[in-house]
Amino acid sequence: KAGGIQGRQIQIVVYDDEADPTKSVGLAQKVATDDKVLAAWATTNSSSALADIPIFAQYKIPQFTNGTNVDITNKGSAYIFRATPAGPSFEDTLVDFLVKKGMKKFAIIADTSAYGKGEGDYQEAALKRNNLPILAREAFGIDDKDFTGQLTKILQTQPDALLLGSSEVASGLIAKQARQLGFKGQIGGGAAVGTPKFIETAGADIAEGTLFTTPWLHDDANEISRKFVTAYKARWNNEDPEFHGANTYDGTQLLLLAMEKANPLTSENVAAELHKLSGVKGLQGAFNVTAKGETITGTLVGIVKGGKLTVYTGN
Repeated sequence: KAGGIQGRQIQIVVYDDEADPTKSVGLAQKVATDDKVLAAWATTNSSSALADIPIFAQYKIPQFTNGTNVDITNKGSAYIFRATPAGPSFEDTLVDFLVKKGMKKFAIIADTSAYGKGEGDYQEAALKRNNLPILAREAFGIDDKDFTGQLTKILQTQPDALLLGSSEVASGLIAKQARQLGFKGQIGGGAAVGTPKFIETAGADIAEGTLFTTPWLHDDANEISRKFVTAYKARWNNEDPEFHGANTYDGTQLLLLAMEKANPLTSENVAAELHKLSGVKGLQGAFNVTAKGETITGTLVGIVKGGKLTVYTGN
């Protein structure tokens, strides 16, 4: 058959852990022992990714994740690889940008997941680094839909900016409810806010002007991006890609490069080859794999404009 790597066809096995760490651990065990995978994407969710690390380390299987919580690469596993910048890269860029725009009064609302708590912590650390106080920080559960109580407390402090640390849907609902309660200030957040789902949930009018940070936007900055956007839209009914697709694509390219070099082609050798990769050009920039499994740093500021995710240009 045509294609494949080193004479072996690529097979993809897909399971849904429903963002449940307990279910995710069971599925990690299954793909490691029953499916005997060579590598795994596990997962887009920080809480599940953290729970899965011991399983993939035990079986010496490379584990890729889009999760941004810093703890993911601090567990000492040689088999974990983050295909996007860690959380501080998103929140440092956002907070520093807002501070340069003259904002001094900040409040944070974040969920209690590893992702949400992490983003809130990184936002708080960035504010402290800028010698600015946090007027309020409120938390909520990942399944919550009504944030009136938390937002009422926050608005009493009269912040200039409201920083979000939660999923796309929750962030959209928070933005909508904050505006309904009369908040007139700046709304901003990291990875989850820079998505079409956030705009869809909040509504285009509410989302307008929201600031976010991201390692990639669907622009024509370079030939790699142009080819990716064209291929993605052809495959997915003309839908614009966003950064989750970009970092998954980048991570997969790293994996394929390592698989081609592994000799013999075993999961342990693939992990070893991944750690050797340096200067690999991708959609998000140049990838350099570290001993801890980080691969890239750096984000840019974007803004929701006309119902679209766009690069912030000051206009």
